[in-house]
Amino acid sequence: MTPTTQDRTLGFLTVTTVRGEAQTVAHHPDDDHLVIGLHTEGRATLVRKGTAEPCRSGELFVCEGPFSLHESEDFTLHLVRLPRRALALTDRQAQALTGRAPSAEGPVAPLLGAVLRQLTGVRSERAALQLASSVAELVVLLVDADPGPQEHGDDREALVRRVRAHVDARLWDRQLTPASVAAAQHISIRYLHKLFEGEGSTIGRWIQHRRLEEARRELARPGRNDITVSAVARRWGFASATHFSRSFRAAYGMSPSDWRDGRIRPSG
Repeated sequence: MTPTTQDRTLGFLTVTTVRGEAQTVAHHPDDDHLVIGLHTEGRATLVRKGTAEPCRSGELFVCEGPFSLHESEDFTLHLVRLPRRALALTDRQAQALTGRAPSAEGPVAPLLGAVLRQLTGVRSERAALQLASSVAELVVLLVDADPGPQEHGDDREALVRRVRAHVDARLWDRQLTPASVAAAQHISIRYLHKLFEGEGSTIGRWIQHRRLEEARRELARPGRNDITVSAVARRWGFASATHFSRSFRAAYGMSPSDWRDGRIRPSG
Protein backbone atom coordinates (compact mmCIF):
# COMPACT_ATOMS: atom_id res chain seq x y z
CA MET A 1 0.00 0.00 0.00
CA THR A 2 1.34 3.44 -0.96
CA PRO A 3 2.14 5.53 2.12
CA THR A 4 0.42 8.86 2.71
CA THR A 5 2.67 11.90 2.66
CA GLN A 6 2.07 15.38 4.01
CA ASP A 7 4.50 18.26 3.40
CA ARG A 8 4.76 21.58 5.19
CA THR A 9 7.19 24.48 4.75
CA LEU A 10 8.35 26.25 7.91
CA GLY A 11 10.78 29.03 7.04
CA PHE A 12 13.89 27.31 5.70
CA LEU A 13 12.66 23.84 6.78
CA THR A 14 10.52 21.36 4.88
CA VAL A 15 8.68 18.93 7.15
CA THR A 16 7.34 15.70 5.63
CA THR A 17 5.19 13.26 7.56
CA VAL A 18 4.91 9.77 6.08
CA ARG A 19 2.42 7.15 7.31
CA GLY A 20 1.88 3.63 6.06
CA GLU A 21 2.14 -0.10 6.51
CA ALA A 22 5.29 -2.25 6.51
CA GLN A 23 7.26 -1.50 3.33
CA THR A 24 10.49 0.05 2.04
CA VAL A 25 10.56 3.84 1.76
CA ALA A 26 13.39 5.40 -0.26
CA HIS A 27 14.50 9.03 -0.12
CA HIS A 28 16.83 10.96 -2.41
CA PRO A 29 17.61 14.39 -0.94
CA ASP A 30 19.96 16.65 -2.87
CA ASP A 31 23.51 17.34 -1.75
CA ASP A 32 22.66 20.80 -0.43
CA HIS A 33 20.40 19.52 2.37
CA LEU A 34 20.51 17.35 5.45
CA VAL A 35 17.51 15.28 6.51
CA ILE A 36 16.65 14.62 10.15
CA GLY A 37 14.35 11.65 10.73
CA LEU A 38 12.21 10.58 13.65
CA HIS A 39 9.71 7.74 13.97
CA THR A 40 6.86 8.43 16.36
CA GLU A 41 5.39 5.02 15.54
CA GLY A 42 6.97 1.84 14.21
CA ARG A 43 10.50 0.61 13.75
CA ALA A 44 12.68 0.13 10.71
CA THR A 45 16.12 -0.69 9.36
CA LEU A 46 17.93 2.42 8.11
CA VAL A 47 20.20 1.86 5.11
CA ARG A 48 22.60 4.66 4.17
CA LYS A 49 26.04 4.70 2.60
CA GLY A 50 26.02 0.90 2.38
CA THR A 51 25.35 0.26 6.08
CA ALA A 52 22.21 -1.02 7.81
CA GLU A 53 21.22 0.00 11.33
CA PRO A 54 18.12 -0.58 13.47
CA CYS A 55 15.96 2.49 13.98
CA ARG A 56 13.31 2.42 16.68
CA SER A 57 10.49 4.77 17.60
CA GLY A 58 11.83 7.94 19.23
CA GLU A 59 15.35 7.60 17.81
CA LEU A 60 16.82 10.41 15.74
CA PHE A 61 18.92 9.94 12.63
CA VAL A 62 20.52 12.39 10.21
CA CYS A 63 21.22 11.64 6.56
CA GLU A 64 23.05 13.31 3.70
CA GLY A 65 22.41 11.81 0.28
CA PRO A 66 20.18 8.82 -0.58
CA PHE A 67 18.85 6.53 2.15
CA SER A 68 16.06 4.01 2.62
CA LEU A 69 13.98 2.74 5.51
CA HIS A 70 12.75 -0.84 5.59
CA GLU A 71 9.68 -0.37 7.77
CA SER A 72 8.76 -3.59 9.60
CA GLU A 73 5.29 -2.51 10.83
CA ASP A 74 2.75 0.31 10.62
CA PHE A 75 4.68 3.55 10.98
CA THR A 76 4.59 7.31 11.30
CA LEU A 77 7.80 8.99 10.19
CA HIS A 78 8.73 12.67 10.33
CA LEU A 79 11.48 13.91 8.00
CA VAL A 80 12.84 17.44 8.32
CA ARG A 81 14.90 18.75 5.42
CA LEU A 82 17.15 21.72 6.14
CA PRO A 83 19.78 23.43 3.98
CA ARG A 84 23.42 22.83 4.81
CA ARG A 85 24.11 26.54 4.37
CA ALA A 86 21.76 27.33 7.28
CA LEU A 87 23.96 25.37 9.70
CA ALA A 88 27.22 26.50 11.26
CA LEU A 89 28.77 23.09 10.59
CA THR A 90 32.09 22.22 9.04
CA ASP A 91 32.22 19.37 6.54
CA ARG A 92 33.89 17.18 9.15
CA GLN A 93 31.12 17.91 11.67
CA ALA A 94 28.44 17.14 9.07
CA GLN A 95 30.14 13.82 8.31
CA ALA A 96 30.22 12.95 12.00
CA LEU A 97 26.56 13.87 12.36
CA THR A 98 25.40 11.78 9.40
CA GLY A 99 27.49 8.84 10.61
CA ARG A 100 25.86 8.92 14.04
CA ALA A 101 23.78 5.81 14.82
CA PRO A 102 20.03 6.36 15.37
CA SER A 103 19.62 7.27 19.00
CA ALA A 104 17.39 8.96 21.57
CA GLU A 105 20.20 9.19 24.13
CA GLY A 106 22.30 12.11 25.31
CA PRO A 107 21.56 15.65 26.43
CA VAL A 108 20.46 17.02 23.04
CA ALA A 109 18.62 14.24 21.16
CA PRO A 110 15.55 14.21 23.47
CA LEU A 111 15.22 17.99 23.16
CA LEU A 112 15.54 17.89 19.37
CA GLY A 113 13.04 15.03 19.18
CA ALA A 114 10.52 17.03 21.22
CA VAL A 115 10.90 20.03 18.90
CA LEU A 116 10.44 17.86 15.80
CA ARG A 117 7.19 16.50 17.23
CA GLN A 118 5.93 20.04 17.77
CA LEU A 119 6.68 21.06 14.19
CA THR A 120 3.89 18.89 12.83
CA GLY A 121 1.14 20.50 14.89
CA VAL A 122 2.11 24.14 15.35
CA ARG A 123 -0.38 26.64 13.90
CA SER A 124 1.17 30.04 14.73
CA GLU A 125 3.54 31.28 12.03
CA ARG A 126 5.71 33.03 14.61
CA ALA A 127 5.95 29.86 16.72
CA ALA A 128 6.76 27.84 13.60
CA LEU A 129 9.67 30.11 12.71
CA GLN A 130 11.01 30.02 16.26
CA LEU A 131 10.86 26.23 16.25
CA ALA A 132 12.65 26.14 12.88
CA SER A 133 15.42 28.25 14.37
CA SER A 134 15.58 25.94 17.39
CA VAL A 135 15.99 22.91 15.12
CA ALA A 136 19.02 24.44 13.40
CA GLU A 137 20.63 25.33 16.72
CA LEU A 138 19.97 21.92 18.27
CA VAL A 139 21.41 20.11 15.24
CA VAL A 140 24.69 21.97 15.78
CA LEU A 141 24.57 21.17 19.51
CA LEU A 142 24.01 17.50 18.65
CA VAL A 143 27.48 17.44 17.09
CA ASP A 144 29.05 19.12 20.11
CA ALA A 145 27.34 16.71 22.50
CA ASP A 146 28.60 13.67 20.60
CA PRO A 147 31.65 14.74 18.56
CA GLY A 148 32.83 11.20 17.83
CA PRO A 149 36.46 10.19 17.48
CA GLN A 150 38.97 13.02 17.23
CA GLU A 151 41.10 13.14 14.12
CA HIS A 152 43.56 15.69 15.42
CA GLY A 153 45.71 16.09 18.51
CA ASP A 154 44.40 17.69 21.67
CA ASP A 155 46.46 20.87 21.14
CA ARG A 156 44.99 21.48 17.72
CA GLU A 157 41.44 20.84 18.93
CA ALA A 158 41.98 23.23 21.83
CA LEU A 159 43.22 25.91 19.42
CA VAL A 160 40.18 25.50 17.18
CA ARG A 161 37.94 25.92 20.24
CA ARG A 162 39.81 29.08 21.25
CA VAL A 163 39.44 30.50 17.75
CA ARG A 164 35.71 29.85 17.78
CA ALA A 165 35.33 31.42 21.22
CA HIS A 166 37.27 34.47 20.03
CA VAL A 167 35.00 34.80 16.99
CA ASP A 168 31.84 34.41 19.08
CA ALA A 169 32.95 37.18 21.44
CA ARG A 170 33.59 39.64 18.59
CA LEU A 171 30.87 39.02 16.03
CA TRP A 172 29.76 42.65 16.36
CA ASP A 173 33.19 43.90 15.24
CA ARG A 174 33.36 44.74 11.53
CA GLN A 175 37.14 44.51 11.82
CA LEU A 176 36.89 40.82 12.67
CA THR A 177 38.89 39.23 9.86
CA PRO A 178 41.11 36.19 9.41
CA ALA A 179 44.10 38.50 9.96
CA SER A 180 42.76 39.85 13.27
CA VAL A 181 41.85 36.36 14.49
CA ALA A 182 45.30 35.00 13.62
CA ALA A 183 46.99 37.92 15.38
CA ALA A 184 44.91 37.44 18.52
CA GLN A 185 45.89 33.75 18.67
CA HIS A 186 49.56 34.44 17.83
CA ILE A 187 49.50 32.24 14.75
CA SER A 188 50.00 32.92 11.06
CA ILE A 189 47.08 33.50 8.72
CA ARG A 190 48.31 30.54 6.69
CA TYR A 191 48.13 28.25 9.73
CA LEU A 192 44.68 29.59 10.66
CA HIS A 193 43.39 28.69 7.20
CA LYS A 194 45.04 25.27 7.50
CA LEU A 195 43.23 24.69 10.82
CA PHE A 196 39.85 25.30 9.23
CA GLU A 197 40.72 23.28 6.13
CA GLY A 198 41.08 20.38 8.55
CA GLU A 199 37.58 21.18 9.78
CA GLY A 200 36.23 21.16 6.21
CA SER A 201 35.42 24.88 6.30
CA THR A 202 37.04 28.31 6.16
CA ILE A 203 37.40 30.91 8.90
CA GLY A 204 35.51 33.43 6.77
CA ARG A 205 32.60 31.05 6.29
CA TRP A 206 32.51 30.31 10.02
CA ILE A 207 32.33 34.02 10.91
CA GLN A 208 29.52 34.49 8.39
CA HIS A 209 27.57 31.51 9.75
CA ARG A 210 27.82 32.72 13.32
CA ARG A 211 26.78 36.28 12.47
CA LEU A 212 23.76 35.02 10.58
CA GLU A 213 22.77 32.71 13.44
CA GLU A 214 22.84 35.51 16.00
CA ALA A 215 21.02 37.93 13.70
CA ARG A 216 18.35 35.32 13.00
CA ARG A 217 17.92 34.72 16.73
CA GLU A 218 17.53 38.44 17.45
CA LEU A 219 14.99 38.95 14.66
CA ALA A 220 12.86 36.07 16.00
CA ARG A 221 12.58 37.39 19.56
CA PRO A 222 8.96 38.10 20.56
CA GLY A 223 7.99 41.76 20.60
CA ARG A 224 10.83 42.85 18.28
CA ASN A 225 8.75 43.62 15.18
CA ASP A 226 9.84 47.26 15.37
CA ILE A 227 13.53 46.48 15.06
CA THR A 228 15.00 47.40 11.70
CA VAL A 229 17.00 45.11 9.47
CA SER A 230 19.69 47.79 9.26
CA ALA A 231 20.06 47.88 13.05
CA VAL A 232 20.47 44.11 13.25
CA ALA A 233 22.97 44.16 10.39
CA ARG A 234 25.08 46.77 12.19
CA ARG A 235 24.87 44.99 15.54
CA TRP A 236 26.25 41.75 14.11
CA GLY A 237 29.08 43.19 12.07
CA PHE A 238 27.70 43.18 8.52
CA ALA A 239 29.11 45.80 6.17
CA SER A 240 25.65 46.94 5.07
CA ALA A 241 21.97 46.06 5.29
CA THR A 242 22.08 45.04 1.63
CA HIS A 243 24.92 42.59 2.21
CA PHE A 244 23.15 41.22 5.29
CA SER A 245 19.83 40.76 3.46
CA ARG A 246 21.50 39.03 0.54
CA SER A 247 23.43 36.68 2.83
CA PHE A 248 20.37 35.94 4.97
CA ARG A 249 18.23 35.04 1.96
CA ALA A 250 20.99 32.84 0.54
CA ALA A 251 21.23 30.94 3.84
CA TYR A 252 17.57 30.67 4.86
CA GLY A 253 15.55 31.17 1.68
CA MET A 254 13.68 34.24 2.94
CA SER A 255 14.37 37.88 3.74
CA PRO A 256 15.26 39.12 7.23
CA SER A 257 12.06 41.18 7.36
CA ASP A 258 9.92 38.14 6.50
CA TRP A 259 11.68 36.19 9.25
CA ARG A 260 11.16 39.03 11.75
CA ASP A 261 7.48 39.41 10.84
CA GLY A 262 6.76 35.70 11.09
CA ARG A 263 6.00 35.00 7.45
CA ILE A 264 6.54 31.33 6.79
CA ARG A 265 6.94 31.20 3.05
CA PRO A 266 9.74 33.03 1.30
CA SER A 267 8.69 36.21 -0.44
CA GLY A 268 8.89 36.46 -4.20
